[in-house]
Amino acid sequence: MATSRRNKTATILVALIVLTVTIPACGGSGTGPAGPPDPEGSGYKGLQVLYGDPHIHTILSDGDESPDFALRYARDVADLDWACITDHSEHFQDAARAGLNYYRTLPAKYDEPGRFCVLFGYEWTNLYYGHRNVYSLDNMVPLFPSNMDEYFDVNDWWIALEPYDVITVSHHPMIDTPYVWWDYTNPGVDVAVEFYSKWGLSLREGNPRPINVRSEANGIFPAMGGGERRYGLIAGSDTHMSRPGTYLEESRQGHALQYVQPGITGVWAVDFTREAIFDSMRNRHTYGVTGTIVDLKFTVNGFIMGSETTALNPPTIWVEASSDEVITEVAISSISKIGIVGLAIYTPNSLDFETTFVDQTFADDLAYTVRVTLANTDMAVASPVWVDYEAPGPVI
Repeated sequence: MATSRRNKTATILVALIVLTVTIPACGGSGTGPAGPPDPEGSGYKGLQVLYGDPHIHTILSDGDESPDFALRYARDVADLDWACITDHSEHFQDAARAGLNYYRTLPAKYDEPGRFCVLFGYEWTNLYYGHRNVYSLDNMVPLFPSNMDEYFDVNDWWIALEPYDVITVSHHPMIDTPYVWWDYTNPGVDVAVEFYSKWGLSLREGNPRPINVRSEANGIFPAMGGGERRYGLIAGSDTHMSRPGTYLEESRQGHALQYVQPGITGVWAVDFTREAIFDSMRNRHTYGVTGTIVDLKFTVNGFIMGSETTALNPPTIWVEASSDEVITEVAISSISKIGIVGLAIYTPNSLDFETTFVDQTFADDLAYTVRVTLANTDMAVASPVWVDYEAPGPVI
């Protein structure tokens, strides 16, 4: 179990929601004390978790400091493994061409495999279709702005990006827009949703850390239950002080960025390289934390977070978590077209936790996720594992 990087951020007491997983365990096994070690966890063998901030703004758009400052801060102060500057593409017009050329040099300047990795990215800031970040290994990807007519429609924007190897991620998805963010999808490209940033928490309505101006959509999980809309989960700071991964009040946008706890993404990757981080984000092998680091592993029938599989028999779910803050609750939930259902809740009150659980209610296509809550009320939430139900064939 990895323990060397979980003491990266201070911890503070802030009221935070419990997921809509308030239902005691129903129809499954594993509702008692933590179970014995489970070989299903071997899916993480050969992988390492790398912590990063995928959502950073600088003086090139509407942040306080230079990109050089932000990346050095991520590496040397916040002690992150990786980062991505995501300045607003709408700020890079012809007058800022010199700034754009400089922007494109940053990954090569700071990327150092094994120590600190840097992705190339930007934010497409659309007030109608919702904000999305772009991530790539290609620093020459065009920064298509939403304030140009040909890139205003999200589908036209994705078409413009087709020649490039990119992934896109919706962020602060519950912000009030004319369209629900999951009305538009691009499988294989639009791969994740940022469920937490300093804008707030997008797990459900009515939580104590809400987005300031939010839609009526009931959080992110209605999009997760089936069909083509299968999203991983990440978290980012959306810092406009250019200080990623840290607890700081914002100097700007105070009306919106109310919460000082940074969002951080854990990526399970085969190597400590930008290529491996990008591939794992594309494959949804990610989870988000709302401040305090949690080392989190979670499998369904041996498939790690973000995977897809099929099953006929009740799936076996395995969870392992550790943190420098006491783990007060671990919730296993299923997600279907009818919503999210709590299957098992554990209260370990310890720094380490491990269990197995068998979902005896399994009878249809589902996704499973895990939420870990700490004594300081920070949490970690894992990308789902999707399990398509294989109905038994006819008896011959």
